[in-house]
Amino acid sequence: MLASFNWLKEFVKIDQDAKTFGDTLTMAGTKVETITPVNEKVKGIVTGKITKIENHPNADRLRVCTVKFGPNKALPIITNAQNVYEGAVVPVALDGAIIDTGTQINASEMRGVRSEGMMCSVKEMGLDTSLFNKDATQNVYIFPEGTESGLDVRELFWVDDQIIDIELTANRGDCQSIYGIAKEASAALDQPIRSIDLYESAAKDSEIEKYLKVSVKDPNCKRYTAKVFKVNKIEPSPVWMQRKLLNSGVRPINNIVDVTNYVMIELGQPLHAFDYDHIGTKEIVVDRVDDPAFTTLDGEERKIDNQMMMITNGEKPISIAGIMGGLNSEITNQTHYMVLESAFFDKTSIRTTSRKLGLRTEASARYEKGSYAELCETASLRAAYLLEKIGACTAVSGMIDIYPNPEENYQIKVDCNWINRYLGIQISEDEIVSILKRLFLGIEILDDATLLITVPDERQDLRIREDIAEEVARIYGYDKIPNTLMKGSTLIGQKTASQKYQEQIESFLIGAGFYQTMTTSFTSPKMIEAMQLDGSETPIKIVNPLGEDTSIMRFTLAGQQLDLIAMNHSRKNPSGRFFEIAATYHENANEEDLPIQKNHLVLSMYNDGDFYTMKGVLEALLRNQDARFEMGGRDLFHPGRKAVITIDGKQIGDFGEIHPVVAKQLSLPKRVYLAELDFDQLTELNADYTVKYKNLPKYPASQRDLAVVIDKDIPAIKVRDIIHAHRGDIIESIKLFDVYRGEQIPKDKKSLAYSITFRHSDRTLKDKEINKVMDTIVSELQTKLNAQLRDE
Repeated sequence: MLASFNWLKEFVKIDQDAKTFGDTLTMAGTKVETITPVNEKVKGIVTGKITKIENHPNADRLRVCTVKFGPNKALPIITNAQNVYEGAVVPVALDGAIIDTGTQINASEMRGVRSEGMMCSVKEMGLDTSLFNKDATQNVYIFPEGTESGLDVRELFWVDDQIIDIELTANRGDCQSIYGIAKEASAALDQPIRSIDLYESAAKDSEIEKYLKVSVKDPNCKRYTAKVFKVNKIEPSPVWMQRKLLNSGVRPINNIVDVTNYVMIELGQPLHAFDYDHIGTKEIVVDRVDDPAFTTLDGEERKIDNQMMMITNGEKPISIAGIMGGLNSEITNQTHYMVLESAFFDKTSIRTTSRKLGLRTEASARYEKGSYAELCETASLRAAYLLEKIGACTAVSGMIDIYPNPEENYQIKVDCNWINRYLGIQISEDEIVSILKRLFLGIEILDDATLLITVPDERQDLRIREDIAEEVARIYGYDKIPNTLMKGSTLIGQKTASQKYQEQIESFLIGAGFYQTMTTSFTSPKMIEAMQLDGSETPIKIVNPLGEDTSIMRFTLAGQQLDLIAMNHSRKNPSGRFFEIAATYHENANEEDLPIQKNHLVLSMYNDGDFYTMKGVLEALLRNQDARFEMGGRDLFHPGRKAVITIDGKQIGDFGEIHPVVAKQLSLPKRVYLAELDFDQLTELNADYTVKYKNLPKYPASQRDLAVVIDKDIPAIKVRDIIHAHRGDIIESIKLFDVYRGEQIPKDKKSLAYSITFRHSDRTLKDKEINKVMDTIVSELQTKLNAQLRDE
């Protein structure tokens, strides 16, 4: 919110410079971001009235103007500007003046004729050129008719002003105006605030019903007021109005449009003016309609649907409610009668329409933060007062006011002693009452230091007693609240078993060379399709997504990891290892319940190992569990290089090399490996795990090698399972150390060689014990897998 310091001083007495005032406001809870002077360089520029124009005797393009400054002073000024004329009031930099660039202007002779200064453009006056039309920026500026001569432009156009940029929180819609900030200043400085001058009709009878009828059919319009005016003359608004608009960042247009903008900035209530004759009927209807090609004031065609609140003439739309008017009812120089709208629209409806249309205006921004119903009438009467004051319009007596459900002011009961305890201060009941009255709250003192507070309509941020305590604290002064040490008992905190397990996993993977990542929970249907997971699980769609690429919740972490690898690969990072532990989201069988959230662990790597490297990392990760790796897994993986991981017969994840088709679609390196596990299941399996230590073995080990030839399609895990089943208490370890396919064995066979270590913890093993176990293993391999010993 931009606030002119000079404008604020018209409502509140401020005996502080702008910086000190900014600090005062900030300490009172209204944060000031920046304070920017309009222009500190410009000085010595005054208004002058051209009384005579003559051609320069020695230059074809120059003209000698006699310019009057006040009643008794006239000087010659030479210019080449072609837009000036006798009777025009223009800014003149006299001898010794300084213009916007910092250049000093001196009197001088121009081809034999003396010039006492220079006529100025808006830029040279130190004003923002973006707020003026092309003619005003490229030519000498001409002041509105009636501007006096001899005035200092620095004071006239408030070039000496300070612009205060105030940061407003979403719940302080009441501060979206100069008057709202003035109220905050009034409370902070404990100074009275000047009231606003409003229109008062002398007519006893209302005539507006002869001109207009209003009906509201959309419940999102809570209040609608309308006044009718006879337009006297459309012309530039007075300088005093223009300077306030300019210093609020608003471009002056004409006296009628400027009044609507002026009141919006001053009071925070958006207004809209319709050309009465262009409405087409004598009726205004607030309703919802369809219009595929409604043209707004900016000349753009916009598609209107029946979910958008519109202002219509009963037959066709003439304005998008609370956002922008239509070109078909625009105020023009031919306007004879005008209808002024001042309404209270639901902020959610305005925000939704604004987002759909991609159209955000000063009006919609104020409605979105929250306007309030009581301001509608005040703003309309303020505009009527200003329109008549500057001679732009004459008001038709009466006002149409549709307000079917007036809201009563909110009331809060609070105990003064509770406020003191809550804030940790000790101030009297009278001081609390005084502070709350400074904030324009209605106070009724009940028994036992209890206050009944009536909250004004505009303070929609005050709803509970804690809000009242905050108001007391910020006006009393946060710096006055004494510093105290915190009191209370302390507890010894510790991590849960699941947190400790996650910390162990993260530490292990980081030690194994993996970088931890953090990715968004959203993904796109295209990614699911590209990973060949379409149909494997129904994704949860987001009701109001930011876009197609973030329209569903992820049910796998694979997509984000592959995106990450594609990005690193495209940026020429030669290799990488990554992991993440994060939430995934799954559809609930009961549609009325929330989706199911599960934590997954994902590992990925490229150009840093192969399938067996990933398997080795997983085996080390799951070393506390009897994990099995068997062929299988999602279509995401290469059909011949993938495996599922099970523990106690329950699948906890899968891993493998990314399918070549997927790799191509996602612009991945040729070989990418990924594993994804259900981390919640892992945590549960490891919840009761404790590290157990045992003595070093006292007795020697005995090692036997076993090489068997089996069908090439039989996985090695089948052989290991048979050996493992006979481990008893004497097999210490089983290791597959060779896989062979070659000339010495049939083409449909393969040879697997295992090293089996035997050891007993209490005695030395004898050969016959070991041979017995080996014979049993061989026999079972032959029976169940049709295996043959390699040496036969």
